[in-house]
Amino acid sequence: MNKIFLFASCLLLVLFSSCKKEKNGEIPYEGPSPVSRPEGDPTGALQSFQIGAQGGEFTSADGKLKVIIPAGAVSETINFQVQPITNTADAGVGGGYRLFPHDLTFAKPVTLEFNYEELVDSIASEDVLSIAYQSDDGIWHMVRPHNLDKVNKMIQTPTTHFSDWVLVTWLKLTPSSAELNTSEELSLSVLNFHPYSDDLLAPLVSSDNSTLPLGEGTPVPASLIKKWQLTGPGKLSGSGNKGNYTAPATAAAETSATVVVELKSKAHQLLLLSNIKILGEGIRYRYGNGEWRTIPGHVGATIGNQSGLAGEDEEDVLTIIWNGTSGTHSWNYEGGSVAMTITNQLLSKYYVAFVENNIGEIVNSGGNITIDNWGPVGTLVTGRFTVSPSGLRSGLSGRQIGTEAIEGTFRVKRIK
Repeated sequence: MNKIFLFASCLLLVLFSSCKKEKNGEIPYEGPSPVSRPEGDPTGALQSFQIGAQGGEFTSADGKLKVIIPAGAVSETINFQVQPITNTADAGVGGGYRLFPHDLTFAKPVTLEFNYEELVDSIASEDVLSIAYQSDDGIWHMVRPHNLDKVNKMIQTPTTHFSDWVLVTWLKLTPSSAELNTSEELSLSVLNFHPYSDDLLAPLVSSDNSTLPLGEGTPVPASLIKKWQLTGPGKLSGSGNKGNYTAPATAAAETSATVVVELKSKAHQLLLLSNIKILGEGIRYRYGNGEWRTIPGHVGATIGNQSGLAGEDEEDVLTIIWNGTSGTHSWNYEGGSVAMTITNQLLSKYYVAFVENNIGEIVNSGGNITIDNWGPVGTLVTGRFTVSPSGLRSGLSGRQIGTEAIEGTFRVKRIK
């Protein structure tokens, strides 16, 4: 992934300690109370698998959940089903899965194995990653203990029943990631989703040492916040469990900043990070799968209801014109009503939004330009474009010498 992109928040945990034991059969409790949430909505088709007493396994359609049924877990052939759903847990990360049948208790624990590789950038920390299921009363229960494989990005837990299952993290700096315009502000909060006693980093467990009911995020006590820090451009003010970040007034291209909160602890070091992408001004594009380029530019509306995007640097001159303002406009070579050119400064070659076919006919390129936001003069205009493929032509002969796919985005000021 390109380094200019910011990833979602991460949390570093050092010297993680064991949970505090119960005293006289009771758990000293602080933190959020369990909260009931609605069931997740289906986001895909229901899959069915027939598995009997010999055991077997099945995998969700997206490949992110594997269910392993050991031999002897069931005594007859069962119709097992899985369906992707939305994640309604306050501490949730990514989507979830509904597993059937719900009314079956396994004779031997089955294993649920989540692959979280695609969620790494949005997980607070692998050290506080866990699995949770939803009970009939709507409460999400975090399962402990579990097996975590950081190398292969897998997390497993045994269970003797099926329900709705999701991934959760129990400490967060929210939002964990954000995209901001220049000068835009962002409010941040340090939240906890689990009960604890005198150690915030050691979540308590139920009397059978297996599950922990989760609540909505509640602010971590200000007394446990050591300091707020900022790496990168912008300004940060932080007090207790609340912080406020202000993006810089100008940014030539996309850049990043990281807000860091350190929590107090005698036996631990805990850093919570929120990664912020600052959307700078410019036209960003690339040829094929090549490196992205960013050049300064602007847009304007001209006589005759035509609008234009223009940018230039020491290598290229880019122009795109279209009729109207916002919306999606397909390339139209005839009359040049929707057209694009990228010419190198040496005038030796240029790209256009049309190609010649094998009999010399001019054909409009696939793709289009989409203007997502169009405002008054002085405001930012945003959008994106694709040309698939673009015709590459010689600056000397004007003939086509090749083709190349082009894609790009833009955030530039309207000047007229």
